[in-house]
Amino acid sequence: MGISNRITNENSNCQMRNEKRLCYIQPCDSNISKTIKIPKGKTCQPTFQLFKAEKFVFSGCSSTQSYRPTFCGICLDKRCCVPNKSKMITIQFDCPNEGSFKWKMLWITSCVCQRNCRDPGDTFSELKIL
Repeated sequence: MGISNRITNENSNCQMRNEKRLCYIQPCDSNISKTIKIPKGKTCQPTFQLFKAEKFVFSGCSSTQSYRPTFCGICLDKRCCVPNKSKMITIQFDCPNEGSFKWKMLWITSCVCQRNCRDPGDTFSELKIL
């Protein structure tokens, strides 16, 4: 899980604001891609979910609910799958002996598989260092 910054004017005053949000684009477990089933006759599985819901952990605090996020999948033909549609959700975290807090989180709802890839299979290949 990571943190992303975005500048948006999606508010009632239409003013530019800098927002921080949690994002969970791909599980850290590199073996997870071996469990993705590509349908017979297809070369891609655009999205996948973990087998069971899990609580998110952020700065030593756990989410109050369990979640089963959608991740972008894989292709067998050198295409890469990237987020296409997403929404924002609010996650409540409880901290041991320290109270609770809420964070907004980017929630992937769909992915698209495309040929414009720098490194097929690498979800982060399009990121650039500024």
